[in-house]
Amino acid sequence: MAGTIRAQQPPSFRTVLVPCTGRVSSDLVLRALGKGADGVAIVGCHLTDCEYDTGILYAVGLTEYMKMILDITGIGADRIELEYCSAAEGAKFAEFSRAYHEKVEKLGENPITKE
Repeated sequence: MAGTIRAQQPPSFRTVLVPCTGRVSSDLVLRALGKGADGVAIVGCHLTDCEYDTGILYAVGLTEYMKMILDITGIGADRIELEYCSAAEGAKFAEFSRAYHEKVEKLGENPITKE
């Protein structure tokens, strides 16, 4: 999304494009964290605007599930976040990415990579 709307994002952000947030899996989230990401932000369409009907609903469920898993494992639920943002909302995306970047910086280094 960031590339399509040309929004500014923090330099530490890495964007992984998927056709729909419904394609994001727990495996993808865990691989990102395992490779050193300090947080994972899933940014998708608004609930009523899903081109694939249920993709964003899947992302909502996945995010809640992953928050639970990350809390249980001691990694922390705050390391994953879901945001609704259309391609026309570049300013909203830029603000979200800035705020999430600050939040993750305050959390500190990913506990997986500390070991």
